[in-house]
Amino acid sequence: MDSPEDRAWIEHATAFLSAPIPDEARERGVQVVADVLSAAVAGVDAPANEQVATGMALPPGEASVLGTDRTTDPGSAALLNATAAITPEIEEGHNTGGHVGASIVVGGFALAEASDADGETLVEGVVKAYELCTRIENAVFLMKARMNEALPWLVRNPHSTWTTIGPAVAGAIAMGADEEAVAEAFRLGANLAVVSMHDPYEEGAPARNFTAGFSAQAGVNAALAAVAGLDGSRSAMTEVYDPLREMKGEAFDESFADLGEHWSILENYYKFTPSCRYTHAPLGALEQVVDDVRVDEVESVDVYAYRNACDLDYADYTTMTSAKFSIPFVLGRYLAVGGRDLWLDDFTGDALDDPETRSLAERVHMHHDQQYEALFPERWSARVEVTHTDGTSVEAECLDAPGDHRNFPGEDALVTKFERLLATRLDDAPGALDALLDVRDQQVRAVGKTLRP
Repeated sequence: MDSPEDRAWIEHATAFLSAPIPDEARERGVQVVADVLSAAVAGVDAPANEQVATGMALPPGEASVLGTDRTTDPGSAALLNATAAITPEIEEGHNTGGHVGASIVVGGFALAEASDADGETLVEGVVKAYELCTRIENAVFLMKARMNEALPWLVRNPHSTWTTIGPAVAGAIAMGADEEAVAEAFRLGANLAVVSMHDPYEEGAPARNFTAGFSAQAGVNAALAAVAGLDGSRSAMTEVYDPLREMKGEAFDESFADLGEHWSILENYYKFTPSCRYTHAPLGALEQVVDDVRVDEVESVDVYAYRNACDLDYADYTTMTSAKFSIPFVLGRYLAVGGRDLWLDDFTGDALDDPETRSLAERVHMHHDQQYEALFPERWSARVEVTHTDGTSVEAECLDAPGDHRNFPGEDALVTKFERLLATRLDDAPGALDALLDVRDQQVRAVGKTLRP
């Protein structure tokens, strides 16, 4: 049997952990940090999150429970902050896998606060963890497809499977661990997975979001154990990942060979609508023709998309989370409010009970389209056709969902989003925003203080 050292991808991955990072990637790392942490601040506002974040018994520590006045140990902070970050469905991600930054950022941030690290080191850890995770996650998604066929559970939640690796690596680097300890953190994280046995996105149970928190907490603990001297499993690096290499073929090894040359973080996406990413291309298509839609005369809205998006074909939403994962709700709500941008309050309270939104949602129909299936996951595309009661119709196609690196509205829009999110819980949102954007030149504890009211 070959030894783990015979796997070139492992050598590339561990060597990359001590490689230099270009400034362009570091600056994108700052954006990713700001994106995730501002989402975490806003996410505490969800009733279940606030109840747990302010009422759960926590051990003492220096790590911030973002959006609250509490601090605790790094693992507990990662649990609560990762949960809060994914709840609004407004944090960034990467097309070839899923939401990459959430667990990486909150895990690295918590350990950076605990060890009084500087922001430059935090950003370095985030960028390196991001690059490793984007290469692993796409292969994990292929394995999950096989698992879903074999198991009676839906193993799908993209926030909680590979994401033990990210906080383990980012956290160890942020703590100032030596190269071997960082490599052991990688091995420990790669040997773990918090598998969500069911993703209740359609039900909308708040517990759904905590799977990301448990994963981030596990990654933080892996970093702490590695720094304390625990060795990770070398054989796991072959036993776990060889099947992924077989499914991906040469592309798996090649993706690690270009570490340090091709920067995945520069090809991420940002969200500007707080809903599942699968809803964004249909929404982007509808935005193009909304001025020609006679809302009172809409007979049907037909959406053509890849299979994963077609899974979100339900109009019996009942909660904030279930609405965020319903393409019919998102499109129905957009039409009901006159084509303005949707924001956090469009997925809560009266918006969920709005009869016009529900009536329009019931007229949205999903269709699997092989053309868009072939493009996925490199491009998350859709076409929308709106038919009126008199038989006339309008249609549009969105190849790259709004916020994609190929369809990016600009840094000003991104910064505005950060400030809006921070303002949900913080009196001095501009000050917190400045601290986040200047994180490379500050101590992380000082940044954390601005993110607590």
